[in-house]
Amino acid sequence: MSTRLSKTSVAQQLAASIAAQRVGQLPAAVRRKCEDLLIDVVGLCVTARNEDYIKSALAGCDDEGPCTAVGHARTFGAASAAFINGTAAHGEDFDDTFEGGPVHAGAVIVSAILAACERHKPEGAASLLGVAIGTEVMCRLSTVVPKAVHKAGFHPTAIFGVMGAAAGVGAALGINAKQIVDALEAKANAYLEKEGATPIDWQIH
Repeated sequence: MSTRLSKTSVAQQLAASIAAQRVGQLPAAVRRKCEDLLIDVVGLCVTARNEDYIKSALAGCDDEGPCTAVGHARTFGAASAAFINGTAAHGEDFDDTFEGGPVHAGAVIVSAILAACERHKPEGAASLLGVAIGTEVMCRLSTVVPKAVHKAGFHPTAIFGVMGAAAGVGAALGINAKQIVDALEAKANAYLEKEGATPIDWQIH
């Protein structure tokens, strides 16, 4: 077996596959599941809208923008809206769970996709494609070393969610493969730097 590394990184292969996807290619069952996940997250956000932790999240965001915090009249920038909705969706711990990781994809992926789509207004049902791609990436990453992230003392939803969100938002906004690799690299390195680790270059690793 050859030990030579491929000239195309795993991230580049993944990004090329994501960039080639179109919402019209989604099977009907996948579209329905994405719609169900969207409805589930919105319902959870409405339910949690008056909880103390949501009041704190709202108070901590001083920006304005075109993006919705579900259940609230005030609008925000994309990052704040995603933060508030993600917090609300997961706050009561009734959100979807993929046991393989385990991860809660909806709170992360749907919140990021909704905010990005409100901010940039892509055409058609692009949000469904983003939810499908983001959820798939997040859940598949969590199965590489199942349960190991939990055992190491970290929350898999946070670890793999940033990568899934980057992939899903990239798919929803229709950016190219190079931009998707850059987004994945930026998110990975932001987390590595936060943990005191050495940043990596996803173009070659």
